[in-house]
Amino acid sequence: MKIAFLTSFNSDMFKKDFERYLEKSNLKCDLFWNGYSLHEQLVFDENSRLYEFQPTLIFIHFEIESLLGDLAYDILSLKDKEREIKIEEAKIKLSAIVKKLTEKLTDSLIVIENFIPRSNSYLGVMDLNITCGLIEITNNLNYYLLSLRQEFQNKIIINPYSELISKYGVDNCFDLRLYHLAKFPFAKKFYLNIFEHYTDIIKVITSPRKKCIVCDLDNTLWGGIIGQDGIENIQLGGSGLGEAYVQFQKLLLNFYRRGIFLAVCSKNNYADAIDVIDNHPDMILRKKYFACIRINWDSKPLNIKSIADKLNIGTDSLVFIDDNPAECELVKMQMPEVEVVNLAGDPDNYIEQLMKINSLQSVFITGEDLSRNLMYMVDIKRKLEETTYGNLNDYFKSLNMRAEISINTESFFPRVSQLTQKTNQFNLTTKRYSNEEINKFVTSGNYNVYTLRLIDKYGDNGIVVVAIIEKENDQWYIDSFLMSCRVIGRQAETALLNTIIEDALKENVKMLRGNFIKSEKNAPAQEFYRMHNFIEKSNNYWELELPDQLKEHFIKIIRENHI
Repeated sequence: MKIAFLTSFNSDMFKKDFERYLEKSNLKCDLFWNGYSLHEQLVFDENSRLYEFQPTLIFIHFEIESLLGDLAYDILSLKDKEREIKIEEAKIKLSAIVKKLTEKLTDSLIVIENFIPRSNSYLGVMDLNITCGLIEITNNLNYYLLSLRQEFQNKIIINPYSELISKYGVDNCFDLRLYHLAKFPFAKKFYLNIFEHYTDIIKVITSPRKKCIVCDLDNTLWGGIIGQDGIENIQLGGSGLGEAYVQFQKLLLNFYRRGIFLAVCSKNNYADAIDVIDNHPDMILRKKYFACIRINWDSKPLNIKSIADKLNIGTDSLVFIDDNPAECELVKMQMPEVEVVNLAGDPDNYIEQLMKINSLQSVFITGEDLSRNLMYMVDIKRKLEETTYGNLNDYFKSLNMRAEISINTESFFPRVSQLTQKTNQFNLTTKRYSNEEINKFVTSGNYNVYTLRLIDKYGDNGIVVVAIIEKENDQWYIDSFLMSCRVIGRQAETALLNTIIEDALKENVKMLRGNFIKSEKNAPAQEFYRMHNFIEKSNNYWELELPDQLKEHFIKIIRENHI
């Protein structure tokens, strides 16, 4: 990955240390740094080294003092209206920089560090009690960053630098003597913290997000051992440690609302543990929030495997949390692909320990994320109904399925990218694409990006099938074709392929071609081409001569936009 750092301070002081830190973190990155005070020149010079470098990721780390100049230290040197003009000038500069970068580097993602002053206002308490004091100006510019984020949508990420400084304290983060000598603001003891801050967002952007948090119960979701202490004596709610467990459950509920499954894996008597989940007055996570519950005396690796099978996801998509070091070590040994979090020490610290897991974090959220857990519970109802039908076609007809199929709809690109990153089972090529790469395909004019949203009598499954088609004169090539595991076996892949074939015929296409690239997990997609009348010309290279008879399905097609 190519990463460019545009900083208003002299980065020479720590860039070698940061490069070594990246190596130790197993992040292979090619880095670009601007020379001191050259950040704006590099942006606005269209022939600059920055644009030759073509970064994938751009960090913008401008100190607020660099935007405000002397005003940051001498607020009263300007009248109220003059200070407001200075703020608008800073906004115009920020906007121009972001606009230029997005125009010149269309495939790059921009990370902007928000603002916090290096030192407190020289006006003291007066600063909060006048118009356009330093704190108000800082807040104003930080709000403006949010408006830029809205304007440029998925091209910009705001990174909470101000939270980092607030956490460790201004006195611990900055070395003003060093800044005066070398225009470098950070104290040596703060290097590790700022390095973690940068690399955390890199990992969040580049790493696949985990799909499920598997939770222990005793001394994890509540204090004490339910089988020994009883429901009246466990620590949950009230004050002290009981409140810490409530807050930890609220954090887990936040992950649930973001679209991450929750599951229970506990060695306990089922009746005792489920009594707490169902009936304890301070229990936040009731049974309805858990996609799968395994409360028994089997080994935890065995139960974790059962949970993954039930949710139809890989065990490498799981995070397991437990307070017991021995249980954690057993899972690590037998299931090294599972990310294990041993919740150590006081439960007041559990939140911070879990929040540090980058694989649970995400920058953007889609509509499918917000409704994923609800869709999963509805899918259980579908599967129960399926068992009442002796004939699969009768079951399909009963669902009253309809598919909304769109082409090159920009608002769907984040979901398209997300599916390419996360879908492993029904995925013909397992190619991973960023939102920017999807956008580049479409703007080139040489690709169609298809999405299929599947709806039935139980509700909306969301966008669950994606195809990326490269158009080559009278031949179309299937670059990617993938489908969420939630709808495997529901004919959605056939509905989309038929639509692609119909569009190809309208453009006098004679041949549809594609590859199947085998992976460890995509066996469910292996027979896709054969089942749809493609002929294998060489090892996993397939062709379909057009026109060809379309395969039957029981889904009503609704075209949202089409050729």
